[in-house]
Amino acid sequence: MVRAPVSIRELTRDDFPAVIEIDQVIRGFSRPDFWRRRFMIAEFNPPWASLVAELDNRVVGFVLGWSSCWEFGLAGEVGWLDIIGVHPTYRREGIGRALVTEFMNLARNLRQVERVLTLVDPEQFGTMDFFSSIGFARGELVHLKAP
Repeated sequence: MVRAPVSIRELTRDDFPAVIEIDQVIRGFSRPDFWRRRFMIAEFNPPWASLVAELDNRVVGFVLGWSSCWEFGLAGEVGWLDIIGVHPTYRREGIGRALVTEFMNLARNLRQVERVLTLVDPEQFGTMDFFSSIGFARGELVHLKAP
């Protein structure tokens, strides 16, 4: 069976159940309060790019991102990929790549942002492999934590 191409669109309030479901499948537990807060932030203080991927009339992935100016000692405006998730059934079909590509296109076209960053736990090999496969490389920032 040939599937229709993935479509990327803005996240809406109606996507809440699908995002919770995808996150629960990925993590193995549900975080409805976390997602309620994230959707409120997106609705009332919107990041400039909260997107979902649809395939076969079903939400199969999402990305939430934002931008900042001159934070962490970085000059100019920087795009941040905050959270990305693709339902495991639909992985390896280019959905994550399509979400990140659209995020980066919006960064360039809407905000004139050329630099997009994300933070990844190096223990999450699948996540590291994904970002490496789409051209991301270790950056110059070092994350520090308090004792």
